[in-house]
Amino acid sequence: MLLRFRVVNHRSIRDEAELSLVSTRLTAARPPDGDWASVTTRVAGVYGANASGKSTVLEALAFMVDAVRYSATRWGDRERFPYRPFALDDKSAGRRSLYELDVVFDGIRHTYGFESSVDGIGGEWLYSYPSGRRRVLFERHGLEGSEIEFGRSLQGENVRIARLLRPPMLYLSTAANSNHRYLRRLWTQLVSDFRYAEHTEMDMNARFMWARGLLEGGGRLAQAVALLRFADLGITDVVLDEEDIDEKIIAAVAHFLETFPLEDESARGSVNSEEVLAGLKKRIRFAHSSGVPGREFVLPLAHESSGTMAWLALGMPALSVLKNGGVLIVDELDSSLHPRLAAALVAMFKDSGFNPRGAQIIFTSHETSLMGSLVDGALEKDEVWFTEKGVDGATELFSLAEYPVRPTDNIERRYFQGRYGAVPVISLDELRSAIIKDEGE
Repeated sequence: MLLRFRVVNHRSIRDEAELSLVSTRLTAARPPDGDWASVTTRVAGVYGANASGKSTVLEALAFMVDAVRYSATRWGDRERFPYRPFALDDKSAGRRSLYELDVVFDGIRHTYGFESSVDGIGGEWLYSYPSGRRRVLFERHGLEGSEIEFGRSLQGENVRIARLLRPPMLYLSTAANSNHRYLRRLWTQLVSDFRYAEHTEMDMNARFMWARGLLEGGGRLAQAVALLRFADLGITDVVLDEEDIDEKIIAAVAHFLETFPLEDESARGSVNSEEVLAGLKKRIRFAHSSGVPGREFVLPLAHESSGTMAWLALGMPALSVLKNGGVLIVDELDSSLHPRLAAALVAMFKDSGFNPRGAQIIFTSHETSLMGSLVDGALEKDEVWFTEKGVDGATELFSLAEYPVRPTDNIERRYFQGRYGAVPVISLDELRSAIIKDEGE
């Protein structure tokens, strides 16, 4: 469960930006009964003009999770650490970037963060709050492992693991890779709890292929059918069957698997041609109602609309997060979904019946109707966030909770009126004058 995310000096974010999912109802350092789910929000929607930095907030969080996931493995041999500072002034390129999040682990709030530059990790820290007061688990003050101090409560081979560090490697990742008993479990939660749905065709296709794999396995057919029926796409069922494959194709696949170059040739024996062929034989088709009672048309996947694929590509991962707990991060939620489907997806996270494990969704959107009546109960003021760029090009992130909001206020209308900022300033007169002037020259 995510409580808070803080970032400094990342792309358009120059100064500190903090996204909090702790409800404004909490006035103490922790909930009196220890139930964080009761004092955190399930939803955070980020609104703002184009190029205001909405996506940057989400991308920064995803980058931090990737750093935790890969710094000791895939990134471990790099000489330079990925560094994405604010680029519109001369000072920021010489400053470290900072990433920090608060999560609930083993029922206890933990704060984990790091500072980084192109040279590597210049600082790293992990704290826990078992009784409300901060307890230091470790603090790193420089690029080397010798610059780490450990708290007494962190048991394990801490010093030995620190000797394995290189500047681009996070200690948390290195410890997890070395099977540190405590830090491995924390690392596993961090890398498995966050699912990022980027606003790119490549990522949507990857999510759809993941969903398709679930359907081909047969275990999630009922969920897929329920999603598709709910979306009123005219689909009444999902049919999973097999088709025969030509012998020439079978021979070609076998030859490809035998001759395709692998980085590790010792892994070739683990590639099972029968499993590959079994996957090729599987066929997903969709039954559509015809309007005539008792008659349906069954169409192949290739004939389905992009809207159907987009709904499955986002709806199936959402159901997985709702089932297992975690955080779904969605950039441009409304880009490929009808507003009512986008609203329904948000409503699922706000509904305890759908969401018994306290899963959360963080999304960016231009669809202001999500603030209003399309979501049952609408978004509350501490679930709505805004981004705005100043004249210096730096992104500012702020919450609707910072403004006085009455229950009777029409938030959507007040947003368009500019009451909260974060809307584009559009002047047709200026645009008309510029075009006419350009055409006249």
